[in-house]
Amino acid sequence: MEKMMNTKAERNTFTKKIGQTVYIVRYYFSEEAKETMQEKINRMLVTEASRQEM
Repeated sequence: MEKMMNTKAERNTFTKKIGQTVYIVRYYFSEEAKETMQEKINRMLVTEASRQEM
């Protein structure tokens, strides 16, 4: 079953095949974000690493 996506949604979508499964990933970035994606990933990694130490 194939759905039509608008042009904006297509730009925020990518596919990844792992084994026999194809994943369709849609992503969204807020225009009001206070941090970059890199800063967010770094913050998440630091948080996760501090949980592992406990």
